[in-house]
This record gives sequence, structure tokens and C-alpha cells, in this order.
Amino acid sequence: ATLTQPIITQLNETVAATNVLTAAESGKVMFLSAATEFATTLPVPAAGVYFEFIVAAAPSGASYTIVTDSAAQVLAGHVLTSGFADSGSDVETAATATTITFVDGVSVIGDRCHVISDGTSWFASCICAVEAGITITG
Repeated sequence: ATLTQPIITQLNETVAATNVLTAAESGKVMFLSAATEFATTLPVPAAGVYFEFIVAAAPSGASYTIVTDSAAQVLAGHVLTSGFADSGSDVETAATATTITFVDGVSVIGDRCHVISDGTSWFASCICAVEAGITITG
């Protein structure tokens, strides 16, 4: 008899419009893909809740944004640039930011950001191909 391995896939969603996430969606990979860009709202921080955002269609005309619930300033993290010639990075070391932006005309397919909560704040780890392709502000 031939044994077959089950196919294991990551929960994922192609997001093409404004999206409000819930803690029950924790662990999902969100592929950002739209002709017109949009905002995604994170749920209220809850310990262990996490999401991955990946640019599947480069933003053109507007930026993709990930925002905290009710504009609560509870976001910290860093953005690393993988571009060989680029040396820039964006760091928010205090949990006082509200927005992660995949910048219109700068962010490219494959740029990504992982966010996870400790129950009080959101922490982001992002990587982009071009300097300033992703920013953390607030």
C-alpha cells in the first residue's frame, strides 16, 4: 500500500478591500491584492494573536495600511530593507504607533510584515525590497 502525506496549508486570505480582522482569524496569511488599495484593522490586542501580511499586487495609486483598533497607539516594531544598495530601516521602539504602511509606488510584490500581540501591544517585524517601502508611524 502507498502511504500519502496529508497536505498541510497555512490559513490564508486574498484581501482586496477594507478588512477588519478578528482574533478568531489569528494565524492567517493575508495576501494584499487590489486595484485600489485599502486599510486593514487589527483586532484589540490579545496574547498570542498574530497575522502575516504579504503584498501580492504592488500598491499603485494609494497605499495599503494596517491600523490598530480604534487608533489605539499600541504598535512597535521594525522594518528591514533587503535591497543590496539600500541601508535604510524604520524602527518604532516604543509601542506608540498606529499604522503600518505598504507605501504606494515604493512597496513591491513580496514585501511582508508579521504582527503579533502580547495582550497589550502589537509588535511588527517587516521586510521590504526597497528602502522606505514599508513604514511604521503613529
